[in-house]
Amino acid sequence: MKKTIIILATLLTYLVATAQEFNRHEFSINAGGGISSLQTKPTEGKDLWNWTGQAGLGYHFFFSPHWGIGIGANFAIYNGGMSIDDYSKTQTTTNPSGTAFEFQVSSSDYKEPVQTMMVTIPLMVQYQTTGKTAFYAALGGKVGIPVSATGKTEGSFTTKGKYDIINVTYQDLPDYGFVSDQAFPENETDLTLKTAFMASAELGVKWRLGAKTSLYTGLYADYGLNDILDKEAAPANTNLVVYQPNTPTQFAYNTATNSYAEQIAPLAAGITLRLAFGCGSRDGARPVSTETVKPVQQQPVDDSAARAAEAKRLADEEAARQRAAAEAEANRLAQEKAAAERAAAEQIAKQKAIIQEPVERYALSQVELTDAQKKELDERIALLQQNPNLNFYIYGHTCDLGGDEVNERVGLQRAEKAKAYMLAKGIDPKRILGTASKLDREPIVPNTSEENRRINRRVEVKIAE
Repeated sequence: MKKTIIILATLLTYLVATAQEFNRHEFSINAGGGISSLQTKPTEGKDLWNWTGQAGLGYHFFFSPHWGIGIGANFAIYNGGMSIDDYSKTQTTTNPSGTAFEFQVSSSDYKEPVQTMMVTIPLMVQYQTTGKTAFYAALGGKVGIPVSATGKTEGSFTTKGKYDIINVTYQDLPDYGFVSDQAFPENETDLTLKTAFMASAELGVKWRLGAKTSLYTGLYADYGLNDILDKEAAPANTNLVVYQPNTPTQFAYNTATNSYAEQIAPLAAGITLRLAFGCGSRDGARPVSTETVKPVQQQPVDDSAARAAEAKRLADEEAARQRAAAEAEANRLAQEKAAAERAAAEQIAKQKAIIQEPVERYALSQVELTDAQKKELDERIALLQQNPNLNFYIYGHTCDLGGDEVNERVGLQRAEKAKAYMLAKGIDPKRILGTASKLDREPIVPNTSEENRRINRRVEVKIAE
């Protein structure tokens, strides 16, 4: 134990003595950038490469002119993601009437760029040569704390519906959820990530600009050691586009990152610049002389101009503060107004969707409204009365039974009966722009069973755009 203490004391004495021959402490600001990937290793598709950037502050303590250890805090952006050039999936589901079919999705240009922002804390051991122009190398690791991670979908997809029961594949029927070359939504999706641990290296040249200032220029690389993707948050359904029987025109979407990524581990390489300011060198502060200094007789100074300038400065600062507060309040009110307008628009859109839902299940040749159908129309009438600016058409539909002449007459009578009921309930006749029969030309579901035909025999209220 005594021998150990002697060795440690000797080493400490050496470090203190040698530390006075160079800048023992270095405080620095740094910035860098290059290329990065998130190493998703997807089960389908391939990784994307994109730009990366980082900036932050650092501190280095040097034990000797050659060796030191550094720590810091950086804000880093790692970009990556994945792409799938040939995507094809199927989903067995049912349409709104309950008929089973195979929902087919395909895409040839799907991309999902992912951007991860982190606060990184590096711990690096640095070796450097001496001289005005020196070479340095640093090796260590970083802890990355995720701040945000967002993915965006890019590309288009095509959907089809295959009905094995009638051996027919439907396509290009948007009202039934079958579309061609429809763009993926552009909204961003948040990902849940865990803390990252990375190996890090840096190599370059240290330019000594002065006794206390140095500029580092070099190359750096970060390599993620662990998977930071939170797989517990991943959805069970791995289809990128999911059919929704109750709203076939509105798809649900999953992210490829959550569905197909094996992992997320940052990988980056690029150039870095570091401006360092040293202190703690042998040239310390000069000792203060103990020689007696004779006091200097002070003369009265007229500082009224200085006081006036200070008062003006304080007044200008207060005016600027008030202007900033007023601008902030105006921005807040504008944001609240915009949010209220978006909410109102969303509410109207939902109400329009309900108004335009079909009133179904007419019996064959039935034109009079049943009590159940009147109740459905009452719901739509209430929403129309809440939105007096909405004008509309009323269309009557039939199934495929009967000839065109009969179906034309039955469809029109259904529309006229619905119109008469709505007028009796107080709807302004000027808002009804017209009635018409669609015959059997626009079925909701294939006319392959009596149940489907009852669904197709209907009345629809269509909002005029």
